[in-house]
Amino acid sequence: MKRIPRLITGLKITQIKQFHKGPVAFRQKAKILICYLYFISHITSAQVPNQKLEQRFPFDSTQKWQFRFNGLGFVRNNEYFGPIADGYTLFGYQLNPRVAYQPAPNVVLEAGVFFKKDFGQDRITQLAPTFTVKFQHRNWNYLFGTLEGSVGHRLIEPLYNFERLLQQRIENGLQINHQTDRTFFDFWISYLQNTLPGYTRQEHFWGGISAEQRFGNPNQEWVLSIPVQITAFHAGGQNINSPLPVRTALNATASLSLTWQNPKSGFLRSARLDTYTVGYTENADKPYSGGAFYPNLTVNLKPVTVLLSYWNGNGYRAELGGDLYQSYTRRYNSTYREQHRRLLMVRFLKDIKITDGLGVTVRFEPHYDLANNLFEHSEGVYVWFSR
Repeated sequence: MKRIPRLITGLKITQIKQFHKGPVAFRQKAKILICYLYFISHITSAQVPNQKLEQRFPFDSTQKWQFRFNGLGFVRNNEYFGPIADGYTLFGYQLNPRVAYQPAPNVVLEAGVFFKKDFGQDRITQLAPTFTVKFQHRNWNYLFGTLEGSVGHRLIEPLYNFERLLQQRIENGLQINHQTDRTFFDFWISYLQNTLPGYTRQEHFWGGISAEQRFGNPNQEWVLSIPVQITAFHAGGQNINSPLPVRTALNATASLSLTWQNPKSGFLRSARLDTYTVGYTENADKPYSGGAFYPNLTVNLKPVTVLLSYWNGNGYRAELGGDLYQSYTRRYNSTYREQHRRLLMVRFLKDIKITDGLGVTVRFEPHYDLANNLFEHSEGVYVWFSR
C-alpha cells in the first residue's frame, strides 16, 4: 500500500513534469491504478453541484407500472476567443418519456425514447431508444442498458465536460452505484462507439470510478471528506481498417476536502474547500503524460452559490474533459498546443425550485486566461423537469 500515493506524484500534479518511459512504465502505472481502485472501492462530489440535472431510475413499492418523464430545456452561450476552445451557443431541449415496470420490490425495468432538438435545425437532432434493467441488493444498485450517467457520475469538469449533458447525454453499458449520507460510489463502463472487423472506425470504451468518503457525522459543523475519481478511455479494435493508433488514456484526481456548515441560519450557509490534484497518462503511438493542481472554494450564500477555482495545468488532456482545461486545442481546424495552462475562474450558480419536479438552474461563469491575458465567460439557463 506504500506504493499507492505514488500514483499522484507519478502523474505529476503540482510540478507536472513530462515523462516518456515507454509501454513498461505505462503498464506499471496501470497496475498502481488498479490497486488504488481496489483501495477506494468502499469509500464524490463534483466541484459544480449538478444534482438537479441528474437522471435516476427510482424504485416505487406502490405501483408495478408507471409512466415516467424527464425533460431538460437549455441555453448555454460560450464567449470564448482564445486558442484552446471555440465559442458557440447551445440552445434546445431534451425529452425522455419512459414506461417503468417493477416485477419485484428490488427490480425495475424502464423502456422509452430519448429526443433531442437543437433550435435552428428543422429536424430532431437525436432520436434513440432507452432501456434499463436495475437491480438492488443491500443498498447497492446494478444497472444494464441506459445508465445513470453524464453528470450523474459527479466528476469534476476537467475529467468530464458539462456540455456532454447537452450534446451526448445518453450512455449505455454497465454500472454499479451506492450512496449513503457518508459514501458515494459509482463504477461504470459505457460503450460509446462500436466497430466490427473490416470497419474503418475504432471502438470506444469509457469507464471509471467516482467515489467520496465523508468522515464524521454529515450534520456536524465541520466535515472532512476524500473524493477520488479515475476514468479510462480506450480506442481500438481488431481487424479494422483504421489508420488511427490504439489508445488507452487514464485520468485521475484526488482531494482532501473540508466542509463547514453554519449551525445557524443566515446569509452564509456553508463553505467547502477542495484541493484537487489531477493526473493524465496515455499510451498510444508514444506515451504522453501531464497533470494539474485545481483548488476550489465553494461558498453557499442565501441568494446564490459562488465557486472560485484556479487551474494550473501542464500537458493535460482528457478525452471527455472540459475544453478549457486542455493543453491541446479543440478549436476547429487548429493544431495549437499550450503546454502550461493557467485559469482563474468564478462561477455564480442558482437553483430555483418552481414546484415538485420542476425547476430552473441559472449560471454565470467568467474566467481569466492568465497565459493569453484574456477575459472570457459563459452563461446558461437550464429548465429541468422530472416526474
